[in-house]
Amino acid sequence: MAVTMKDIAERAGVSRPVVCAVLGGKSTCRVSDEKKQRILELVKELGFQPNLQAQRLRSGKTRTVGILFASFRDRIIGDVMMELYRRLLKSGYTSIFAIWEKASEIEQAYKNVIRNQVDGIITCDYHPEWIQEKIPVVVYGKQYPETDCISIDYSTAFSEAAEYLCSLGHSRFGYIGCHGERYENYAAVMDKYGLADSDYVFDGMGYPENGIKGMQFFLRMEKPPTAIFCHNDSVALSAMAEAQRNGLEIGSDISIIGIDNTLESGFSYPALTTIDTFIGQKAGIMVDLLLERFGAPEKKAVSLTLKSKLIIRKSCGPARERT
Repeated sequence: MAVTMKDIAERAGVSRPVVCAVLGGKSTCRVSDEKKQRILELVKELGFQPNLQAQRLRSGKTRTVGILFASFRDRIIGDVMMELYRRLLKSGYTSIFAIWEKASEIEQAYKNVIRNQVDGIITCDYHPEWIQEKIPVVVYGKQYPETDCISIDYSTAFSEAAEYLCSLGHSRFGYIGCHGERYENYAAVMDKYGLADSDYVFDGMGYPENGIKGMQFFLRMEKPPTAIFCHNDSVALSAMAEAQRNGLEIGSDISIIGIDNTLESGFSYPALTTIDTFIGQKAGIMVDLLLERFGAPEKKAVSLTLKSKLIIRKSCGPARERT
């Protein structure tokens, strides 16, 4: 038979409302520290599991958070969502996921989450027009003055990567990926060093198949780039594989840099040079921002920017012209 609050109360020698107050973290509860400790010990000893449905009815909160992100086919999205899930679970919240492949599916993703009466939302695509109630939102990747946000500063890491590759003798750079913040940082660095060339850009979403297509596109050129920046690690790893299928040696015949520092980037052969965007750290910050907003809904919106970092491994080497 399941252990109840009444059982805990009887063993601790207190009333049921006192147990309820202690487990609910109510500071107004008049009970000694010794009794509080005894209640918590009994909860652990007896394996007490609170009735979440009853708690939600009493508090008017569901202790659920909506996580809305683009397709899992972008490898980093899965890693970020998993980290968000773990952090929220540790804080006593259930995650409700919604994803989309196309922009036309975003509105339905919002509807699917909001109808579950979530307490808050974490998303990479902010649409306040679809949020009828006052639900706290944390946005990843973009800045909005009215809501909590976290973004990544790629500029320093891209500059470091360009300087590193230039020091290795590279002067023809390519890019595989879609137009957006990451490409804009790449383009700015290329302009800074006088290396910009629109012919060396393959436009495609951050999915593995575009790493293959992008590499094929470059290899058909009479003078292909000697170093390639990729939208993310998934694109970089598939581009490496396609280059190897065509007889090229990575880090010798061609150099490749990814972005995100996903787990597999360190286990590829050769290990992928990449730009770390600190997956665990940014997920933790997003959860912290949301939980703080629950406690202080009127507080001024917070906007944070995290630095990225170049991780040098073995996929880049001195420039060498193909013969």
